[in-house]
Amino acid sequence: MKAYKRKPGSRAYRAWSETTMSKAVEAVKKKALSLRKASERYKIPLGTLSNKVKQKHGPKPGAPFVFSDAEEQSFVDHIVKVAEWGFPFDYMDMRLMAKHYLDKKGVIVKKFVNNTPSPEWADRFVKRHSALRVRICQNIKRARAEVSAQVVKNFFSNLADTIEAAGNPPESHIFNYDETNLSDNPGVKKCVFKRGTKHPERIKDSTKTAISVMYCGSASGEMLPPYVVYKAENLWSTWTEDGPEGARYNRSKSGWFDSCTFADWYINHFTPHIRRMEGKKILIGDNLSSHFSQEVLKSAEENNVSFVCLPANSTHLLQPLDVAFYGPLKRNWRKILDEYKASGRKTGSTLSKDRFPTLLRKLQDKVGLISENLISGFDKCGIHPINAQRVLSQLPDGEPEDPNDSVSSAVIDVLKTMRGVDTDASKKPKRKKKLDVEPGKSISAKDLAEAGTVTYLCNMSFKSLFFMIQHFTVVVAELHWYMHMDYVFKCGISVSYQRLSIPIQCLSVLRCKNIYVSFLTD
Repeated sequence: MKAYKRKPGSRAYRAWSETTMSKAVEAVKKKALSLRKASERYKIPLGTLSNKVKQKHGPKPGAPFVFSDAEEQSFVDHIVKVAEWGFPFDYMDMRLMAKHYLDKKGVIVKKFVNNTPSPEWADRFVKRHSALRVRICQNIKRARAEVSAQVVKNFFSNLADTIEAAGNPPESHIFNYDETNLSDNPGVKKCVFKRGTKHPERIKDSTKTAISVMYCGSASGEMLPPYVVYKAENLWSTWTEDGPEGARYNRSKSGWFDSCTFADWYINHFTPHIRRMEGKKILIGDNLSSHFSQEVLKSAEENNVSFVCLPANSTHLLQPLDVAFYGPLKRNWRKILDEYKASGRKTGSTLSKDRFPTLLRKLQDKVGLISENLISGFDKCGIHPINAQRVLSQLPDGEPEDPNDSVSSAVIDVLKTMRGVDTDASKKPKRKKKLDVEPGKSISAKDLAEAGTVTYLCNMSFKSLFFMIQHFTVVVAELHWYMHMDYVFKCGISVSYQRLSIPIQCLSVLRCKNIYVSFLTD
């Protein structure tokens, strides 16, 4: 943004405060000071003080706004609406929206370059409207954004039926499980540098290593000990020492939960915790197929546990652990990891599996046995107490007020650009063709243009080949199929073996049509 500076020698503009002005006006009204003496004492221009005393206030100082109050409020409403849709505007989008609006009205503002407001206009627009605020946003996939209100309603309808069928179990019998990863990266941190430093950096070892951890807790906030899965083929004793009390450790080839590790977590970690609980238990989690083996389902039936699966791509709305627990957990983890790395500057400070249990215990001490964040997560997700409106209120509702309105049209134009909508509906993507280029050689678009269009038929059956040749209305000699001859169609590499013989007449006909069949003999 521009930093406006007062020119040397220019007239002072409003060099008084509201407190000073009120004192001066009060002194004049009580006749304690004359108008001129009050002006001199409080250093307020005589004309300004006179107008204030006589309540002759002129119009608001500065140039008038380009848009009326109604137009600006319409801008605000539309900006808020598209943010609810998952396409929030930045300053550039706001400027383009204003430009489209002015262009549609046929209005040209001379102080706007190319009829586009400046970045300063966008900044002041946000500042003078309290409903707007600039915030750092997270990216979510389009699949997550497409979760509809009907999907949420169906989920809560089924959840209500499940809870009712279970006899309305208490909050201590409703659980949510989810796996996450704790990475070897303490993240970014604000530090003090010399003003003007172009590349602020700090020396802090970090890797892409991440260790999977399964957390599970009830709607009453009670947390189960964590369950850790290392990426390894074997487990070592030092990977399990000095960790949280009751924690269990496992390993998998990928480092994530598969059917075996999930079954082990459910049978040897979750089931012992709920075995003494009377009545029905409800376990809420995602609907990964790897979580539901025959062994798990049989154990759930024996222990009176009902699984409730969340809709696909909805964990950011309906998973209590995701909504309110993992955020504070990850922030605490980064602080613990940062302290660990700061203490190991001389010996190296990358996260090792030997040290992970100790750091996990420190993290678990901060989480505690009862998590208020998890209780808030169940409430925010509307699961306990059950309330679908808690989630439905977060989904986009409604459409622009008037699609024929100039502001709505301007917003739609910007949204089309953000969504990547192709304005030319007749434009179709080109169909790619495989090029027969020898290994080690390159090719350019110019080479293709000079050579013309060549079609290579690879791995084509003689039935299709014969049909295509007949389509050219050319009389072709009889095709012969010799099973004893060993030929291979060439498709960059040999991908299938076929035994065939192509008469010379057929090849000549195809070459006349600029179509080549590439083959090689053993």
